[in-house]
Amino acid sequence: MDRIWILERNRFSSNYDNGAREFLQVARRHVNLEGKTLCPCNKCSNISWQHLDTVKTHLMANGFSKTYVRWHYHGEPREDVIIEQESYDSEKDDEMNDALHDNDGQSYFNVGGVDHNVIDEHTMKVDGEEYSKLFGEINFKLYTSCTKFSVMNFLVKLMHIKVLSRWSDKSFDMLLQLLMEALPVENKLPKMLYETKTILRDLGLGYVSIHVCKNDCALFWGKMRILIQDDSKGNMKVAHKVLSYFPITPRLKRLYGSRHTTKDMRWHKEKRVADEGVLRHPADGFAWKDFDEQYPEFASDSRNVRLGLASDGFNPFGNMSTQYSIWHVIVMPYNLPP
Repeated sequence: MDRIWILERNRFSSNYDNGAREFLQVARRHVNLEGKTLCPCNKCSNISWQHLDTVKTHLMANGFSKTYVRWHYHGEPREDVIIEQESYDSEKDDEMNDALHDNDGQSYFNVGGVDHNVIDEHTMKVDGEEYSKLFGEINFKLYTSCTKFSVMNFLVKLMHIKVLSRWSDKSFDMLLQLLMEALPVENKLPKMLYETKTILRDLGLGYVSIHVCKNDCALFWGKMRILIQDDSKGNMKVAHKVLSYFPITPRLKRLYGSRHTTKDMRWHKEKRVADEGVLRHPADGFAWKDFDEQYPEFASDSRNVRLGLASDGFNPFGNMSTQYSIWHVIVMPYNLPP
């Protein structure tokens, strides 16, 4: 089943036009009583029902969802479809597959009596589409004849080099533009750093920006966000200070969702060798042992997480002589082995 046309960047090409017409013919047989069908454009993502003429307009304006290769919302059976012309040998890309399986793994663990398989329909649909998109990025070659890199693998390695070499955002954008010109026309590289970050953010590598009062007295978060709106449309004012928050809960879940780290999180109780008078791990210390005595129920389950907080150099009131404009507050899991 050749549906490579959904990856076309030029929506005015004959290949894309023929593919869109093929889809509309299929969709015409699967409309509701109002003559509407689910729209698979990048914005509607098979959530909104539209008339066929509107669907045609959306496909031209927004593009066809790159993950919707099996048209199961339009009558086709739910089976895995491999686009042979664009598939990438994921067996050669174990690191990327591991990252996605780890990220998705949290949905299939029963921890503390809570069945995480029982989730609402909306959550299941959103998560399914998100991971379908990510696996799609892994399985797409960087360009048609490329045998070594997938899109996701190449972007992750490129971002790693950017961080290690301290490239500026502008230099990274310039490099992407050069690579797009140097590689074959059908390459799937994003055009700028922002698009790259958007892809990687879905892997769980993102953060949340929270506006901070310039007097360090409040975080404009949750219900407080309304105080920083600039107009009735919800646009935000320019912040004097910004807190970059890396959400802790999903990161802790991933430690137990990954087959590589879940054993390490229980190491302190199940694998650690306790020698009297030898301090190899926080669990050997008096504070850890005293905590276990005070809270035996918590200590009895090796999966419970113990965290330490470090704020070295934190200077909220300017009492120190440092002139830093940024301070790291780092939370560390003590469960892991040394």
